[in-house]
Amino acid sequence: MGEPLHPVSVGAARFAVACVAAVAFAACGLATNGLEQGVGDGGPGGFDATGDVKQGEASFEAGGDTGPLPESGSDVVASDVVTSDVVPGDGPKVDGCVPKGPEICTNGIDDDCNGLTDCADPACTTQGYACVAIPPNGWDVAPLDPSAQPGCPTDLKQTDVDVNPTIPAPPATCSCTCDQTAAPSCEQGNIVVKAGPDATCGAGMMSYPASGGACVTQSVDVLPFAQITQPPTMGGTCTPQATTTVPPDGSKGQMCNNEAAFGAGCAAGQQCAHVPAGYHECIHHGGANMACPPGPYTVPFAVGTLQDNRGCTQCTCAPPTCGNSTWNFYSSNNCSGGVSISFPPTATCTGTGEPSGGTTYQSYLFSSQPNACAAPAPPMPTGGVQLNGQDTVCCD
Repeated sequence: MGEPLHPVSVGAARFAVACVAAVAFAACGLATNGLEQGVGDGGPGGFDATGDVKQGEASFEAGGDTGPLPESGSDVVASDVVTSDVVPGDGPKVDGCVPKGPEICTNGIDDDCNGLTDCADPACTTQGYACVAIPPNGWDVAPLDPSAQPGCPTDLKQTDVDVNPTIPAPPATCSCTCDQTAAPSCEQGNIVVKAGPDATCGAGMMSYPASGGACVTQSVDVLPFAQITQPPTMGGTCTPQATTTVPPDGSKGQMCNNEAAFGAGCAAGQQCAHVPAGYHECIHHGGANMACPPGPYTVPFAVGTLQDNRGCTQCTCAPPTCGNSTWNFYSSNNCSGGVSISFPPTATCTGTGEPSGGTTYQSYLFSSQPNACAAPAPPMPTGGVQLNGQDTVCCD
């Protein structure tokens, strides 16, 4: 006796259509285990439950013309019952499955009844879900973007981190200049002179007004030796301009972790997890310098909060000074007729070139100009870098 025909449910439906249309049969029925005898069992026009199934006898197409009905006693062949494949998302839903809505990718259920669950369903891969290796104990799934902070999906916890700083970090580069922001007055106050017939300048000390650089009509005896101190610098400002360059150290990255549930639809040893676009598949472990466990996660990253206090010592500028000073003497009483003799300020008792008795002049003119601000002492680098709350992340 031939084996009973067991078409898929779609084929059973097609066969049922043909059965209903067959006016020549007394009755016809389908059961889950194949063809069964109808009401008119064994009679003319009915199916014999024990009939043989042979090849090439009849063909039935669902939804179309069934063609000539089989004659009484004819056999039905399995190859002649045409059934269509169920295409996920494009064909009939799985028999008996009631759709519950769009596919939820972390519940292990075929929500949309297309025969595909979680990560096996393209609806989940387009949402950023992927099959990832299940991490060992002590590690948790934590997708990482090591060089940017684009923002995590709302179902994941966003943790901004500093990634892989160099410790010890390269020091800051320090430089400083002093800019004259206000010029000093160099020709106010008194010129102080110690003079004498010899190199001791012991004959006495006198002061003469600088008069703001104007001509002074006054008789002055210039002795063979003199020590001349110019008026003190008055006012002016040299302002420091510091430049501190801190070399970059590590990068700003972002973890998306604390995933609450994982889905199915993956190979053994994997689970369906949310891995946002642009992020690496990674696992996380609290603690610094952890070794990556065996498996696909082999690239380690040190993550935490960077404390960077690199800098430079303070840049300071010396007070402004005056220079290029000259004290000119004239035989005339109004600084005309050419300079008779000229002296710069001197730090020690110095010969003037005058005869032993000295020479008397009738007028003088003192001039002086501000110097450029003196260069400051080079500032020195200070501080360093440390990674607080350091954890380890291993990525594929």
